Amino acid sequence: MEDREDMRRAGKLQRVLSLGILLALLAEGVTGCAPVGMPALGRKAAALLEDKQGSDNSSMAMSLPAEFDVQSKWDRMERDFDFAVTTDEPPMEGVVFRSDLLVQTSAKPQFLGRMNVSAILLVGEEQRWVQGAVPAQVRAINFTESVIRDGAVWYRTKVEVTFSGTVDTDVDDVWTGGIPYHQAVDQAVTGLKVSVAGSQCNYTGMIRLENPVLGYTAGGGDGISVNSTVSPNNMTAVSMQGDMLTFENGMQQPLPQMKLSDPGATEATVRTARYLAAMGNSDHTIIGHQESVWSKSGTAASPINGLTSSDVEDVTGSPAGMIGFDGLSLAGQGFNAVLWNSSFAKQEQQRIDIDALGEPAANVKALASLSNYCLDRGSLITLSCHMPNFSQVKERSGYQEEKEPKYARYDFTSSTVRDKSGNVMQGILPGGAYNAAFTAYLDMIADYASQVDGAILFRPFHEGNGSWFWWGTDMCDAGTYQEVFRYVVAYLRDQKKVHNLLYVYSADGKQSLMKEAENRYPGDAYVDLIGFDIYQTDPEPDSGAWFTDFTSRLSRMERFAARHGKPFAVAEIGTNTSVPAPGDLVTCLQRSGCPDQQWFEKLLDRISASRACYMLIWSNTSEVFQTPFVRAVNSDGSLYGHELMDDFLRFYNDRRSVFAEDQAEIIRGF
Repeated sequence: MEDREDMRRAGKLQRVLSLGILLALLAEGVTGCAPVGMPALGRKAAALLEDKQGSDNSSMAMSLPAEFDVQSKWDRMERDFDFAVTTDEPPMEGVVFRSDLLVQTSAKPQFLGRMNVSAILLVGEEQRWVQGAVPAQVRAINFTESVIRDGAVWYRTKVEVTFSGTVDTDVDDVWTGGIPYHQAVDQAVTGLKVSVAGSQCNYTGMIRLENPVLGYTAGGGDGISVNSTVSPNNMTAVSMQGDMLTFENGMQQPLPQMKLSDPGATEATVRTARYLAAMGNSDHTIIGHQESVWSKSGTAASPINGLTSSDVEDVTGSPAGMIGFDGLSLAGQGFNAVLWNSSFAKQEQQRIDIDALGEPAANVKALASLSNYCLDRGSLITLSCHMPNFSQVKERSGYQEEKEPKYARYDFTSSTVRDKSGNVMQGILPGGAYNAAFTAYLDMIADYASQVDGAILFRPFHEGNGSWFWWGTDMCDAGTYQEVFRYVVAYLRDQKKVHNLLYVYSADGKQSLMKEAENRYPGDAYVDLIGFDIYQTDPEPDSGAWFTDFTSRLSRMERFAARHGKPFAVAEIGTNTSVPAPGDLVTCLQRSGCPDQQWFEKLLDRISASRACYMLIWSNTSEVFQTPFVRAVNSDGSLYGHELMDDFLRFYNDRRSVFAEDQAEIIRGF
C-alpha cells in the first residue's frame, strides 16, 4: 500500500465533509420521490409530485466548474451545489437523494480516478450539518449516455445517496460519526448541500446536477450495512508458566530453544522467538492486522459513539494479536508525531515536542511510542518497509545537522517502491552510489528499534522472488539479493548494536515463484522466521479451489521452513478483485455482496492445521479494507456495519485464534 498519508487525509475528509447523505421532503407514509427545490412540501403536495417522476426536470439544474488534483485522494470542488429545501418537521429515516450527474465533454469521458457525490442535510435554524456514511461513487465508465445542453455535449450517469442508518454530525461541538439518524435529525430541514470530490481524479471542466429528487427508500439502513447477529464469546485461553504454554483445552506446548541470527539478542527478543515457535507447534494461530491500531475503514473513534481507533477492536473488543507497521510511517507517511499527539498522547508528558526534535526524529519517536502502546496491550509488532528507490532519494531541505540525526538529511517520504530505474541493489551496498542514503535509512530503523521496549519482527525486502519491487527478480540475481539482505542484518546487529530485531524472510506465495523463493533465501545465520504473502483474487461462493491451492502452498513453505529449523508464518494475507467494484478505485474485501460469507472461518481452519505461528491480514483504510468494520453500535449492543462482521466474530470466538487480550500477560512478561 502506497501513499498512506494521502489515504489517511482522504479518510478524515471523507468522514468530516464528504460522506453521502440523503434528504427527505416527503411526509410519513408517502412513497416515491419528489423534486428538490419546493419549500415545505406536505403529504398532499408530495403525492401530486409522484406523477411527475417520468418527466424531464432538467430545468432544475445547476452547473459548477471543477478541477481535481489527480494526486489527491480527496479533492473537493471549491463550491457546493446548494438547494433551497425546507421541511415542516423532521423527515423520517429512510430518505434517498437521487440526481443525474453530468460532465461536459465532447467524447465519452476518459478521466482517471473517481468522483464522490455527498449530500449534506442542514438541520434547524443553525443549519447544523448532518451527513451519512456512504457517498455515491462514480468513475468514467459510469457515464454512458450523451445529451445536449445549450448546444454542448454532456455525458450523464445517475447517482443515489441514502440518508439512513447512522450519520455524522456535531455532538456538543465535536464532529462525531456513528450517530443514529433519529438522534441527529431532530429538527426540520432548512437546506441541502451536495458536494463532489475527486479521488485520484484528473477531470477538469463543468459538472452539472439535473433532475434532483428526494424520496423514501423501501427499507431502513444505508443499503449496504447490516446488523450483527453473533456476539463476542472468546473461547481462547493461553497462559505461560516458565517455559510451558498451556491452552484452554489443557494441551501444553514447551517453548523450544532457538538459535537466532543475533547471538546478543535481548531476553525479550529470545522469549518472543520461542513463544512464536511454540505457537507454531500448536493448533493456535496469532491473528495480526496491518496498521490496525490507527488506520481504519469504519466510523472514526469518539467517546460519544463508543468506537475505537481500530476496526478489529470495534468488531471483537480486542486488539489484534500482532500489529504491522511500515517504514513509510517512520518517514511520517500515514502515522506521524502530529497524529500521535492528537490521538494517543493521553497525558502531557506523552506528547512529542516536534520542534525540539525536528520532524523526522519526532515521527520515528511517534511510531516507537505507538509500538510500545501496542506491546503493553498485548500485541506483537512487525515492521515491513516499502523502501523508496534510493536512486531517487533527495536530500531534505531544512536539515539541521547540529540537532537532527543523520537520517534526517534525506527525504524518505515518497513511496517509489515500484520504480525500478537505476541499479539500486548494487548501488546500496558498500562503495555504491546510494550506500550513504541507504545506511541513513537503516539508521532510522535503528533509532526506532532502540526506543521500542520489546521485540520487533523486521521483514525487509519482502516478496523479493517477484518482479514488482526494485529489489525483485528484474533488478538483481539471487546472489545480490542475498548479499543485500545479509548486509542489512550485519549493519543493524553489528554496527548499530540493535538487538531486539527478529529477521523475517518473507516471499510471495505464488506457485510459479516458490522455487525462486527458495533460491533467494539469505541463509540460516541471517533469518529467524520464514513467511510468505498470499492474496485471493476474485473470491468465489465457497472458495474451495483457492483454499485447496492455499493449503498446498502452506505445506510447501512449511516444509521449507522446517528444513531450515525456522518458525513459519503467513506474513501477509487478504483478498482483492481483479476489477474494482462500481465507483471504487481498487477493491480488496468487497463493500457488499461478498461471495464467500465464511471466508475468515475457512482461513482459520487451514492455517491452524499448519505450523504457522501467526497470520497478518493486510490493512484497512478509507479506500480499501481487508477486515470487516463497524459503522455504529446499536442500542442493544449489536453492531451495524460490514456484512462479514458475523464471520469475523465466529473467527474471533474460535478457541484457535489468538488476539491481544489472550496473550497480553505473556507479552507484558517478556
